[in-house]
Amino acid sequence: MSRNRKAVLWGLALVVFVLVAIGIERLVAFVNPPLPPAQPVREARWLEQGWSQEDRYWFHHATQGTSTLPIPYAWFVAVAEPKILPFGKERLFIEDAYMQKLGFIPSPPSGGGSAGPAGGREKAYGYKARIGGVPVDAKVESPRGLNPAGMPVGFAITRAYRDPTTGQMLPDQVGLTCAACHTGHLEYNGVSLRIDGANAASSLGDLTNTLGAALLLTKVLPWRFDSFAERVLGPNATRAQKQALRAELGATIKALAAEAKGTAHIDKRDGVPEGFNRLDALNRIGNEVFYINLLPAKSATFDPLDNYAALTAPVKYPHLWTTPWFTWAQYDASIGQPAVRNVGEAIGVLARVNMTTYDQPHKLWVSSVPVGNLARMEQQIEGPNPLEREPDGRVRGFKGLSAPKWPQDVLGRIDVGKAAAGRKVYALRCQGCHMPPLDDPNQAIYTPSLWTTANEHGESYLKVNIIPLSVVGTDPGQANILSARKIKAPLALGLQPGVTDPVTGVTCFTNPTPATTELSFGQALASAVQFVVDKFHADRAVPIKSDTAEADKGNRPNCVQAPPAYKARPLNGIWATPPYLHNGSVPSLHALLGPPGERPGSFCLGNRAYDPKLVGLDVSSCPRGAFKLNTSVKGSSNQGHEFRDAPAGTKGVVGPALSNDERLAVIEFLKTQ
Repeated sequence: MSRNRKAVLWGLALVVFVLVAIGIERLVAFVNPPLPPAQPVREARWLEQGWSQEDRYWFHHATQGTSTLPIPYAWFVAVAEPKILPFGKERLFIEDAYMQKLGFIPSPPSGGGSAGPAGGREKAYGYKARIGGVPVDAKVESPRGLNPAGMPVGFAITRAYRDPTTGQMLPDQVGLTCAACHTGHLEYNGVSLRIDGANAASSLGDLTNTLGAALLLTKVLPWRFDSFAERVLGPNATRAQKQALRAELGATIKALAAEAKGTAHIDKRDGVPEGFNRLDALNRIGNEVFYINLLPAKSATFDPLDNYAALTAPVKYPHLWTTPWFTWAQYDASIGQPAVRNVGEAIGVLARVNMTTYDQPHKLWVSSVPVGNLARMEQQIEGPNPLEREPDGRVRGFKGLSAPKWPQDVLGRIDVGKAAAGRKVYALRCQGCHMPPLDDPNQAIYTPSLWTTANEHGESYLKVNIIPLSVVGTDPGQANILSARKIKAPLALGLQPGVTDPVTGVTCFTNPTPATTELSFGQALASAVQFVVDKFHADRAVPIKSDTAEADKGNRPNCVQAPPAYKARPLNGIWATPPYLHNGSVPSLHALLGPPGERPGSFCLGNRAYDPKLVGLDVSSCPRGAFKLNTSVKGSSNQGHEFRDAPAGTKGVVGPALSNDERLAVIEFLKTQ
C-alpha cells in the first residue's frame, strides 16, 4: 500500500474516531464554525475623507510592531479555512470570502492589479487605480510591499525581528493595526460603503477561534497538512523539513491550549461575550501587558495571574475623526497623551516588550513598537492645526481624516427642509452636551472659550464635555475599568504611580516618583507606556525633551484620569457609526432617540446591512452565525441617554420626550453632519 494511501486511511480512521467520541453535531460545529454570510456586494466604495489612496493603504497595512496572531506570517497565508471539503477543494483562510464572514474588509495585494484606466483588479476593492507605489520606510517595512498576500484591512506584516525578552529571532509575524478596529463598512443595495476611522464590524473572538480550528484540522488531517506544508516550505521540501514543521505546529497548538487553560476558570466565571462590532479592548490590553508579558517573572512572591481579568465590558470600536484635537485622547476621557493610547494599544495586540530582565536593566522596556510609525498614523488622522486662520480670516477647521458625507446616490436624498428643522431640535436638545455642529456658519465650534489655552507647541484642544454616569446613566462597566482594576508588579519593574491632583483627580507622570508594587490599571498602563516610549528614544539617542520625542508623544503630557463618566464628542459622521451607545447596545439612531421602552432588548450583530431610514443597522433578520446581543447581560445594558418626560435630575434622562416629527427631523439633520 502506498504511503499516501496509508496516510489518507489513517486520517479517515481518525475522523471516524472523533465522530464517535464527541458526536457529529459538535464536530461539525467545531470544524465549520457558523459565521454570518457576507452581504452581496456589486460595488465597493471608499468614501471621500481627505486621504489619498496611498495614505489609506499605508494606514491599513503599516506595521505597529505587533505579533497578534500566534503563528508566523508564512503559516497564516498558507493555512486553509476550517471547513472539510472534497479533496483538492481547500480554500485559504485569508481569502476575501472567508475573512468577510469574520467582519474584515478585503484589501488588494500590493501592486496586485493592472494599471489600466479602469483601475484593474483594485477597482473591486474600491480603489480608483493601481495601488503599489506606496511610500516605504525601509527601517520597518519591506520593499516587497506592505501587503503582498492581500490580507484584509488592518493586518500587517511585522518583518522578522529579535524578541526583546528572549533574544530569539522571530520570523515574519502577522499583527493587527489600529485600522483593524477603526475602519468600518456598511452594505446597502449591493454597495459596500467603506469608511476610514469608523468602528469595525469584525469579531476578534471568532477570528482566534476559527484560526485555532484551522490549525488543529491541519495537524490531524494528513492531506491538509501535506498541502499546508507545500505552501509553507515549497514543493521540494524534504521529509525532515516537513517533520520539523509538523512538530512546530504541534508545539504551537499545545502552547496555545495551555495558555487558554490557565485562565479558563476566570473567563468562565466572569466573562461576558463580545461578539461582532464590539471588543473589551481595555481589559484585553491589561491582560497582554500585565499578565502575558509578566509570565516570565512568576515567582514565590509574585503571580501574574493576579493581574488577569475576564472580559466584562465590551464596547463598540470608537471612531477616530477629529479625535486628536480633543482634550482627552481616549474616547472615555481617561487618557490624555496619544502615545499612551496608541503604544498601549500596540502592546495590547502583542507588540513584544521586555518587562522581566531586571538583572539587565539596559534591556528592560526594549520593545518591537516602531513609535515613529504610530506617531505618523496619529498625525495623518489629525492633520494641521484647526485653529490656524485662512486668508479670509476664518479658521481652517478640522482637516486630516474628516467625517464621511452621507452618500445620497446610494442611501437616498436628504430632505433639506426636514434637516433644517432638525438643526433647531439639535440646538435645543443635543448641543448642550455634544457642542455646536461643525458646519455652523458662524464656526461656533471654534469659539475660543471652548478650547484650551495654546501650549508651548502652539496647540489648543477642544474641551469636549465629560458627562457623569449619574447623568447619562449608560452601562458603567467600561468607565470603571481604569480605576477599579488593580495591578501588581515586581518592584524591580519600576512602575510609578505618578502624582495625582487632589482637586481634579488627574494623575500625571511629568516627574519621576518612587516605584511601587500595587497601583491602579490606569496608573500602571501610563507608567509602562512612558517607559517604552522613553526607551525607544534613548536607544536612538533622541533626547527625551526634544521636538522629535515630544511630537511622537502628541505634544501632550502623560496624564490619566478615571472619572465615572463618558465623553460627549461632536456628532459629525455619527450616521456612519452604528450600533450606538459606547457598548453598541442600540442598533439605530431612531431607536436611540425614541421612547426607551421601545429599544430592542436583543438583536443580532454580524450582518452589516444598513437601514438608511432608521439610520443604523438593519436588524430585521438574524442570520445563522450572527451574535445575538442580549441587553440584560452585564456590560451590555441599553439604558441611559434617554429622551423621556421625567423629573429634573432623573438618572439617565438627558431631555424630554421627542415627538416623532422631532425625532425624524434631528435624524435627518445628523445625516448632513
